[in-house]
Amino acid sequence: MNLHRTWASVIPSLPGLAKSIILAGLCCIFSASALTQSPTSHESDRATQVRKLNNRVLQLHGQLQENPSATAGVRSQASLVLGQRTAALQALIQEDPRTALSFAFSSELLADLALTFPDSTAQLESHLTLNGSIEHWTADYPNQKFAESWHMNAGGERYDLHFAIPMSKNIDDGSAVTITGVKLGRNIAVSEARRNSQAGSVYLSGRYSFDVFSAAFTNWNCAVLLLLLCVLAYVPFALRSIIRNASRSIRAPLKCLVVGMLTIVVTIVSPLNSLAQTSTCSTVGVQNVAVLLVTFPGVTPPSNITQQSVNAMFFSATGPSLDGFWREASYGQTSASGNVFGWYTLDATFADCTRLDLLRDAAISAAANAGVPIQNFNRIFVVTTDFGCGWTGLALGTCTSLNSPNGSFVATASFLDASWQRSQTEGAQNAAHEGGHNMGLSHAQLRTFGSEPLGSVGTAGTITEYGDPFSDMSCSNNGHYAIPHKAEVLNWISSGTNYQVVQGNGSWTLQPLEINPAGLVALKIQRGTGSNGWLWIEYRQPVSLYDSIWDPAGALIHYEDAMTGTHTQLLDFTPATGSAYDSALMPGATWVDPYSNLSISVQSATASGLTVTTNYGATPCTPASPGVTVSPLDPSINPGQSADYSATVTNNDSPGCSSSTISLASSEPSGWPTSFSASSVTLSPGQSTSVSLGKAAPLGTPAGTYAVNLSASTSAATSSATANATVVTPPSLAVNVSVSGTAFSRPGTVPLKASVINAGVPVSGAGVTFTVITASGSQATQTATTGTDGSVTWNYKLNAKTSPGAYSASAQARISSGSRKTASTQAATSNTVQFAVQ
Repeated sequence: MNLHRTWASVIPSLPGLAKSIILAGLCCIFSASALTQSPTSHESDRATQVRKLNNRVLQLHGQLQENPSATAGVRSQASLVLGQRTAALQALIQEDPRTALSFAFSSELLADLALTFPDSTAQLESHLTLNGSIEHWTADYPNQKFAESWHMNAGGERYDLHFAIPMSKNIDDGSAVTITGVKLGRNIAVSEARRNSQAGSVYLSGRYSFDVFSAAFTNWNCAVLLLLLCVLAYVPFALRSIIRNASRSIRAPLKCLVVGMLTIVVTIVSPLNSLAQTSTCSTVGVQNVAVLLVTFPGVTPPSNITQQSVNAMFFSATGPSLDGFWREASYGQTSASGNVFGWYTLDATFADCTRLDLLRDAAISAAANAGVPIQNFNRIFVVTTDFGCGWTGLALGTCTSLNSPNGSFVATASFLDASWQRSQTEGAQNAAHEGGHNMGLSHAQLRTFGSEPLGSVGTAGTITEYGDPFSDMSCSNNGHYAIPHKAEVLNWISSGTNYQVVQGNGSWTLQPLEINPAGLVALKIQRGTGSNGWLWIEYRQPVSLYDSIWDPAGALIHYEDAMTGTHTQLLDFTPATGSAYDSALMPGATWVDPYSNLSISVQSATASGLTVTTNYGATPCTPASPGVTVSPLDPSINPGQSADYSATVTNNDSPGCSSSTISLASSEPSGWPTSFSASSVTLSPGQSTSVSLGKAAPLGTPAGTYAVNLSASTSAATSSATANATVVTPPSLAVNVSVSGTAFSRPGTVPLKASVINAGVPVSGAGVTFTVITASGSQATQTATTGTDGSVTWNYKLNAKTSPGAYSASAQARISSGSRKTASTQAATSNTVQFAVQ
């Protein structure tokens, strides 16, 4: 702001040429910166409960629509039912957010319910889009149990996020994210999430965004250019001023020079200040670690947990420690340096295990108040006496902005339960596990497929959360982090030098993963030509302190596809044994992928290296279930209207297959007429298309939330998608407009039909005024009267001069009642339909 004001004071005093040059330079700088509805068989008990409560709310809403005089009694009942629905829907959001979204009322219906039941507005959900930073908490419990939670801080509020969609790899903790979803209380069912490109935090899975350096470079060039232009523009002017001894006249060029220098400082410091904050989160370099020992009123710490014992767990150079593990696993690129502080007795018990951010902040404040320069550390570990949450350790996401009495700073935070740090080795293992979470790593999973090592493309298989026994991101065993984590999150190895991307035939020899410096230690092999699946091969030997207890003796293979996210997923190439310890593909063995054209052979394995060959043959055809999704998940309609959906259909067959015809069908709700823009589609493997689906609620359909299904079938398999349609009781008078097609040719007619109902009954003799908005923006109207079935049709004429393009049509209906002296008129406006004129 000061820079803008300074330029504002300088520019008016400049001559024309100088103004133009300076303004050009400034541009460079600033531009760079239902009651009868039965629950469906596929529903959970919770979903069935919400459906029934939805229907009860809609029934009460309908009673007031039909009889407004019953306000007090109905609203009292509604308050009780809405309270029950709120509790049930909140529970469903947490258990199954996708299904919860399919039971959330539409924005239009929610607005109507808020007007109908004003005292119960707080019990209704809301559709919203939020911008804020997110945190990913991971709690590790004994007996291989875990819990994950996502949180967002936005507008001074804290929300619990429940994703109905797979999480994208580029949405990490601390990211500025835009989410769309349904909120009830502090719980949000998220239907869409995207990272903001203008996010203040540029840290992304261990990488720095080039945009930071690009912006700094661009602003530097612009600032220097501006300064040079300023000097060049004023050389003649300054010389003339000096000759004439006009000291006042040289103030402007001096100002220009000063402001130019300030501009350089501002444009460089601004991005580098941001970089300085985010660089503290780098996965390479010295990690400044503060370990805070905290306890609670009346709780005595375990006798074996002292500053000295914890210091050894984190910083020992002679035995297992966090520092030693990171140094070895990163090939010397990452280390831990710091100190242990405490014990500190906090002033509360912090028994709320869902607000550990408050415990974190209290521990940081206690340390800062005791004289610890806490803002100098970028990795905070809080070792606590047990307070009933049950976990052994918990990570509060990756880097975020933290507050202390000494000022704000950027760091990660995690917790270790002191009672589970029973030895130096165990403490080091747990610290490396939670520290891995802080660096963006999820758990090292085992992914199995029954009797075969790997199922067909797109098959989820069975996930064992802590199933990879070779990685510390499994059960805190001090094994090196798996290769996908080292390569794609931590940036400890690089493509071409340390791992090779393989998409063709070849032979490679991999050195053991533990050897430093790292040579070629891994292959990233595409699973068949054109596949989006990848197999990572690594080789381990017991030649180091931290991998010394494991000797796979063959190729360890991890799988990565759209389902993997920030986890690693070990495959078991001896599935019959039921053990992951012998999961390696052994020397002399060849695995032929039955679902692609890839085969992998392990030629030999010695203490110095593993030799692997790949072969891509003819691409086989492996049929798969088609993909199908439906949106919106719960539109609101009146009886006699149609709920309109868009369905995305995907051919999931392998690339070796020919095109397939996918047939579409829908059987729910029973008795509702169904329409498709196309009842079948023919797609090549991997191809997708959109199809329109309409479900018409018959006149007289009771208010309620009805299950809608859609099946997509090929000769090989069938898959399905589900949604809902909520039928509401319309106002006493309602009119609906429909058109028999989507495109019409000139000359010809467009049949527009208006149907009028009153209290659910067709109205004869109602006056209807049709309105058509043409492609040119003009209006055409027509007045008509409904027949005995409550409907009337206007054949809108098209001639050769009719403008082609997009048209819309709507209608208004009026009815009169009572005697001549007491006559009253009711009016209603219809929906709007679209059609094209060709």
